[in-house]
Amino acid sequence: MARVLFAWELGGDLGHARRVFEVARGLRRLGHETAFAFQDLLALGALGASAEWFQAPLIASPATAPTRPPLSHSEILVYRGYGDALSVAGNTRGWLGLFSLWKADALVADYAPGALIAARAARLPHVSIGSGFSTPPPRDPMPALRSWAAIEETALRRADATLLAGVRGGLERVNASAALPANASDVFRVEHNVLCTWPEIDPFGARADAEYVGPQDDPSTGAEAHWRASARPRVFAYVKAHDPRLPPMLDAIARLPGEAIVVALGLAPAQAAARSTPTMQVHSQPVALGPLLADCDLCISHGGPGTVAHALNAGVALALVPQHLEQVLVARQVVSTGAAVMWAPETPPAELPRWIAEAAANESIRKAAAGSTLRGRKSHDAAARVAAMLGA
Repeated sequence: MARVLFAWELGGDLGHARRVFEVARGLRRLGHETAFAFQDLLALGALGASAEWFQAPLIASPATAPTRPPLSHSEILVYRGYGDALSVAGNTRGWLGLFSLWKADALVADYAPGALIAARAARLPHVSIGSGFSTPPPRDPMPALRSWAAIEETALRRADATLLAGVRGGLERVNASAALPANASDVFRVEHNVLCTWPEIDPFGARADAEYVGPQDDPSTGAEAHWRASARPRVFAYVKAHDPRLPPMLDAIARLPGEAIVVALGLAPAQAAARSTPTMQVHSQPVALGPLLADCDLCISHGGPGTVAHALNAGVALALVPQHLEQVLVARQVVSTGAAVMWAPETPPAELPRWIAEAAANESIRKAAAGSTLRGRKSHDAAARVAAMLGA
């Protein structure tokens, strides 16, 4: 049996940790040993991981803070420190030391670019898992993150060159025996790419060089919540309490006819109770999605791929209010199928009540969601696929 180290470095959503834990649990059922190396150890504590934990090696961010959003995936990594050879060398040595210390036979990486760079250097078998955003299709140059914006190719190539110089320089300093990346796209190539999503909601569209297995979390887990009445529409919302749009969103949802159940993660229980009304239950902790989506008319979410996949699996239309770029990219994919509407970020929050009311009454998106190709689709066992890919 193999010793498999799971790594997670970038991204701040607990969805990464939940996905990792589900795959690790599956590998342990198959008889393998697992351990976790996370940048954010709070996630391990919050979700109660029981295997060995390690702090992921850190990398120094550039001394000068960026003045604009990153143009490409290459620039995301440059902004995190991978454009500096000394920083990459230090981070890579840290990962190599951790591989040796734990005697890892293989690596499973969820948005862990440093771990993947080190795994290639060590010739350690590796698999990438994720929702698609962390492993973009390798291109030359690496494409713009915002395909709808006018970005000069020279700017993309400049970011690629900075990243390539940093990674090559770092690997030369650790005397890596593996071949150095020839271009920036090589930094993003992986031996095996397991996407825990579906082609229809892949932020970069369907691709042939990845294996889609669907979401790995169980939508039936979580606290119980129930629809209390028969009035329609039934609206389920899964949002974050730190979103400044939450107060107007709750006000808008409370005004809808019918009934609503809102999960506002991070909201204090007392605040959740205070915001609840006879027709709107507000919860501060996750609830079981499956039973609610089975008889629901609209799902309001930020556009996380897991929630989106579960809603479409149940044939439920979506009203999406993205918080960050990955969610925007997922939302654009779903909107293109006709099964969702997306809140335009430049729209004043005062327009939220009208927008949510229109979404709740939108028969077009309901019809498209009811006929979604994802409806009723079953996920595959990511752990079994990972084990097969690693030969474990």
